[in-house]
Amino acid sequence: MHHMRSEVRTVGAAIGPDANKGIGFPRLYDLLVLMLTRGRDRAYREALLDLAGLAPGFHLLDVGCGTGTQAISAWRRVQPGGSVIGVDVSEKMLAAARRKASRAGLDIAFHHADAAALPFADGCFDAVTFTTVLHMVPEARRSLCLREASRVLPPGGRLLLIDYAGPVSERGHMSAKHGLHGQFDLHRLREPLAAAGFERIEGGPLNWLGLHYLRAVRV
Repeated sequence: MHHMRSEVRTVGAAIGPDANKGIGFPRLYDLLVLMLTRGRDRAYREALLDLAGLAPGFHLLDVGCGTGTQAISAWRRVQPGGSVIGVDVSEKMLAAARRKASRAGLDIAFHHADAAALPFADGCFDAVTFTTVLHMVPEARRSLCLREASRVLPPGGRLLLIDYAGPVSERGHMSAKHGLHGQFDLHRLREPLAAAGFERIEGGPLNWLGLHYLRAVRV
């Protein structure tokens, strides 16, 4: 919803993902998330879930779920009656996510899948989150990801994007200024979001590590 994706992908560039396998060092990833958030990763995660507007009975898809921390937090928000599914391109991150969910005794499904070709039926989720994921997706494929998110949401379904944004010179946190992070501006996705079938697009800063949000509703 994502990770920083609480599972923050803030550390993606530092860990060295490749285009096909994603991030391959789950333990280091979780440690760096903790360090970057100065131990406040739980508060960060809860703020993201507030933005996603999750409620009991919701069915959530967490795209780029990483090691599953955000999906596990979200699961508690959508009970009773809701569900959470996580997808990621990194098998190692998914294995870590499955271990976490199993230890917590939670029924969360984690799938190896590409955000541009989701293996789910039309309109089957109430909310979709991408948390610090899209800066890692090649620009030519970002619109495909947004269209897939639109496809798996019904009219009125919610999309939440968390990522880097704003002029690089104005970004206060070092993690937001370099590499793929510094080249990405979330707010450039407003037009592609509208083209993918979303309305009520709104966004702003999170005041966390230079991250911003965009949220929108499926037409």
